[in-house]
Amino acid sequence: MKHYSNDELFRFNKKLDPVVKDGVVYIDNLYENADDIHEWLTNQQYPLWKYNEERVTSRNGKDYLDCRLIHKVGYPTRLYQNQMNMLQNICRDQGWWNHGYSYDESYEFNCFQSLENHDPAIQHYPHIDSALNALDSESVINVLTYLDKQESGGTAVYEGTWISNDEQENLLYPVEEIFDIKQIIPHKFNRLVMFPGNQLHGGYIEDYSKYMGENWRYTQVTFFHPQRR
Repeated sequence: MKHYSNDELFRFNKKLDPVVKDGVVYIDNLYENADDIHEWLTNQQYPLWKYNEERVTSRNGKDYLDCRLIHKVGYPTRLYQNQMNMLQNICRDQGWWNHGYSYDESYEFNCFQSLENHDPAIQHYPHIDSALNALDSESVINVLTYLDKQESGGTAVYEGTWISNDEQENLLYPVEEIFDIKQIIPHKFNRLVMFPGNQLHGGYIEDYSKYMGENWRYTQVTFFHPQRR
């Protein structure tokens, strides 16, 4: 079948139970049809992310495949907007930005595959999505949903200060040489997590071999940007 409904495919479960731990919101079993989303993802093609074939020093396509699939919501429905509003209300309940948020009306997915079995001391480049000195109540909120079934690692939050981000050259970085891990936000299939983006963080993989061959790591990403009045 060549057609489908965004509302049907990406519908939230009717009963969601947010849990807050160490400054992170967890919602397990987010999607009603998570297996269908996983199958849909496996049948897509993924464009390389932050890739330029003229940049010969890039390791993307050599050591790993780092891709971003952006599925535009061409006609946002009431269900779509209600689901986004529900997540934003949970953010406000945490004492984060208490007014309006803006966000891209799209379903975006980081798609990663390793082309060799890397040492787990090497992880995704730590980065921030708001200034390190931003208050949690004024920070961009990162909204991630884990959608692969390998369930290796999660998202690492690091102690430390900002470093220049050169992930367009190499997404993988020897994090243990510089940073201490503050916490790991564990991966679980169909789990949504939300946290302020004013802290160093990055994808964390315990076993790269789980994302080799035919297996990919899928993470849906959304960013809630505080709307300044």
